[in-house]
Amino acid sequence: MPAGGNGGKEVGLSIHYYPGCSLISSGREMAESFIEMARLFSMEVTAMEDWNCCGSSPAHSTSREFGLLLPARNLLLAESQGISDLAVLCPSCYVRLWDAVRAINGDEEKNDLVERKLGRRFQGGVRPRFFLEIMYGLGVEAFKERVKHPLQGLKCALYFGCLLSRQEWITGFDVEAYRGFLEELVSCLGGEAVQWNFERECCGAGLGVTKPQISDRMVDQIHSYAARARADCLVVFCPLCHMNLELRGREAKHLPVLYITELICLAAQVPHTRTWLGKHLVDVKPLLVQYGLEG
Repeated sequence: MPAGGNGGKEVGLSIHYYPGCSLISSGREMAESFIEMARLFSMEVTAMEDWNCCGSSPAHSTSREFGLLLPARNLLLAESQGISDLAVLCPSCYVRLWDAVRAINGDEEKNDLVERKLGRRFQGGVRPRFFLEIMYGLGVEAFKERVKHPLQGLKCALYFGCLLSRQEWITGFDVEAYRGFLEELVSCLGGEAVQWNFERECCGAGLGVTKPQISDRMVDQIHSYAARARADCLVVFCPLCHMNLELRGREAKHLPVLYITELICLAAQVPHTRTWLGKHLVDVKPLLVQYGLEG
């Protein structure tokens, strides 16, 4: 896979996406910045209709049946709405939808269950696509052409977290194949992707309620190691990681945490970007002033 992307093959496409619970609540900035980013490339982005929670974490941890049926209902809805490629922004949602496709296609008994409980069989006509795949298809040069205000050497610590760092047979997505593209992307925006050791460490989001003290310690370590690498900010790809990295931690100084889509919109001078950044729990304004990006 070439590091720089596929040379703009995604430009002008219509995209249907699965919002999921996070993207209409705590991770709303991710959804809105993704939509604005897509508009830079003349893409039409539409949310699928009547979606439901995919059950990420709670459902599949307590009930295998509900862990299958909740994402399966979304797949059936996508099929009925004529959606063949379903964009997914949240890694947890992506894994649940991808795993449901894999499970149903590989086991007729599971499809029998889907038919009994939901009234229709899954025909296999829907492919979940993680949003980084769509960005890769645009190509680095296409992003570079849309930069209006370079990020002036902003040092970014790309943070993939644990979910995107697991084996592809577990998650359906290998972020390692996109590392070169993402580093080039940050560079073409005018920033610098620093090298550091905690980009794949879990942030403890799943422990935030049951064992917050452990989550606090994990978040402190991530911020500390990013600061040691002289990063100005963390750049994330997951709404759960974003929330946890801002909300948890007690000892380390917190760096600003930006979605990759917000970073792109910032360099492209999308008007609403500062509104999203203003909603973050860690103040981003000093960083914007330091790098001349506040205007």
